[in-house]
Amino acid sequence: MTWSIQEVAGMSGITSRTLRYYDEIGLLRPDSVETNGYRQYERTQVLRLQQILLLRDLGLDLTTIRAVVDSERDPVEALRGHHRRLLDERSRLDRLAETVAATIEHLEKGTDMPAENLFKGFEFGPEYIDREQQRTNHPEYNEVKAKTANWSEEHFASFNDQGAQLETRLLALLRAGVAHDDDATLAVLEDDLELQKQVWTPGKAGYLALAESLSEPGEWQAHMDSLDPRLADYLRDAMIAYANGRM
Repeated sequence: MTWSIQEVAGMSGITSRTLRYYDEIGLLRPDSVETNGYRQYERTQVLRLQQILLLRDLGLDLTTIRAVVDSERDPVEALRGHHRRLLDERSRLDRLAETVAATIEHLEKGTDMPAENLFKGFEFGPEYIDREQQRTNHPEYNEVKAKTANWSEEHFASFNDQGAQLETRLLALLRAGVAHDDDATLAVLEDDLELQKQVWTPGKAGYLALAESLSEPGEWQAHMDSLDPRLADYLRDAMIAYANGRM
């Protein structure tokens, strides 16, 4: 059975223009192109499109998606891998939803939520490292994986607790109107940099690249937005000021 580009667009929820673009970049070629220029797709291409859209929804860029789907030979094993990632993502989103609901409840009651509970659902750990490595393809994650390979759950928990304390300090400065390049703000980044050195070796170029990644959609930006819609930009600008002034 074959489907036209309009039929594939209709059942997948993406536009014919997107399908043509995927063809142009070699991500999804049609099975055939008729003499009138109409593209025709068979089940193999439709299954590949399913994989592409699953990976796209997990936050991977198109270059990484192409590398992943091109490397997979067994469609059943590929789908099992996607299924595991989707279940992991569902669990993470469930934890985030619980955190947001609890935060709303505390705000409505006028009570303070324990700081360590504000960041549940955004834990740094092996699953997060794998997701970000696949999404960004940044070589720094090879070092991160190597340095954390033997970490215990307790070690990751301690790292996350320290990170949560630093975020709480930064959030307080933002809400107090302290400038992103103020010495107090940069002092938080100084402490954060010492923490980060446990997992990678940040040079100026790598630190600036990390700062700019806060402008890109992803888990880190979403986490910052959940705390305060201004926080991602505030942290990015502070990191750039720190890198240019102290690195």
